[in-house]
Amino acid sequence: MTQGQAGVDRARALADPASFDEIADPALRRVLRSYLVRGRLPVLPRGGVKRSLLLAYLATAFEPGVRYRETEVNSIVGVWNPDVAALRRYLVDAGLLARQDSVYWRCGGWT
Repeated sequence: MTQGQAGVDRARALADPASFDEIADPALRRVLRSYLVRGRLPVLPRGGVKRSLLLAYLATAFEPGVRYRETEVNSIVGVWNPDVAALRRYLVDAGLLARQDSVYWRCGGWT
């Protein structure tokens, strides 16, 4: 299995509403239940704590220390929303992913 496919599998597991009950942070559970609809992210909060929580959660689909090609990142974030360019940009802007020459890696977020 490739790193990209492993990330897609992790993203699908993270998007599964049944997994939200296992999350200890009640604020994160509320945000996920509010914004993830049947495993999809139709809209992202404009900013603030909700957006930060949601992006940090999405970033956990990426393994720290692993380099991902842009196509792999697209496949992973595409699990949540078809606007993969926007989600990639939001993750980079939030300091959760870093990018150089179309290669991405996780540089922030929860461990």
